[in-house]
Amino acid sequence: MAEVSIRNVSKSYGDNEVLHDVSVEVADGEFIVIVGPSGCGKSTLLRMVAGLEEITTGEIAIGGRVVNDIEPKDRDIAMVFQNYALYPHMSVFNNMAYGLKLKGLPRDEIERRVRQAAETLQIADYLDRKPRQLSGGQRQRVAMGRAIVRDPAVFLFDEPLSNLDAKLRVQMRVEIRKLQHRLGVTALYVTHDQVEAMTMGDRLIVLHDGYAEQIGAPMELYEDPKTRFVAGFIGSPAMNFLDGETGDGKIRFGKDAALPCPPGAPAATRVTAGVRPEHFCLSESGEETDIRLHVDVIEALGADTLVHGHIEDAEDGANDLVIKLSGQPRFAIDSTIAITARAERIYLFDPATGKRL
Repeated sequence: MAEVSIRNVSKSYGDNEVLHDVSVEVADGEFIVIVGPSGCGKSTLLRMVAGLEEITTGEIAIGGRVVNDIEPKDRDIAMVFQNYALYPHMSVFNNMAYGLKLKGLPRDEIERRVRQAAETLQIADYLDRKPRQLSGGQRQRVAMGRAIVRDPAVFLFDEPLSNLDAKLRVQMRVEIRKLQHRLGVTALYVTHDQVEAMTMGDRLIVLHDGYAEQIGAPMELYEDPKTRFVAGFIGSPAMNFLDGETGDGKIRFGKDAALPCPPGAPAATRVTAGVRPEHFCLSESGEETDIRLHVDVIEALGADTLVHGHIEDAEDGANDLVIKLSGQPRFAIDSTIAITARAERIYLFDPATGKRL
């Protein structure tokens, strides 16, 4: 086990800088999730920790030792890839044992480590099988077992669940989190799935265009996003954004559409208001801080319902909203409903910079 220090790290390919001055201190035993859209630099950052990509500027330290110029095999890390990378001609046992054999460990020690990891991952009955005889989830467990037997200081996961179906992804993310907690090992985990990130990480690094937009605990990012990008990326369904103008304690989005201003809001200012779907609620029509929403689609999810609609008199054409209500709705498609939100649940952003006001 070890802490990981990423200090002012940048990465360039020629004149193209893909990571910009990223810094984060990962504590011993912490589970960090690096999350962001495709092309934001998250896998590049992980590969630099692994030693598979050179660092352009800055430094990375594992367990207090700077590893910029140290080969991947000497960094005391183990990596789990998206595509499993198993040897198809080898049994599960030999796939898990291969790295230990290369290190020259005694046969009884290899046997002990492999069987112990197999028991932990519930694949002990499959040690004699070939990868082609396993399901996707079982193959992912073998890939994880191959990493576990090495007893590394740091685990690195590069979108390991992307090839699994939705139900298995949910099951495997729980298994990975339980395993990491039980082993107490430091882990860096890359994903583009913000639900995966929210449910697994002790802290998240949200990357956007190579910049670390915000670093913090999942609920910290959910409750206190610093930029419009973070606010829109964290949370499912995504936050709604509407351009309007503040004044008289309200944010107006059209002739008859308004929401209450949050505390401390600037007066007479153009703003982008952000409201999460679950923070909207039904209102009595006719209130000054109501929005009249034309219902386009209703998605019944059982305990909750998602309502997709558009504001009938919003300006600038940015009038689509998604709201999340408890239970079953008592209205139909093509009806009009009045909705509002509490002032303290409304976020304001600068329309030009995207920064939180």
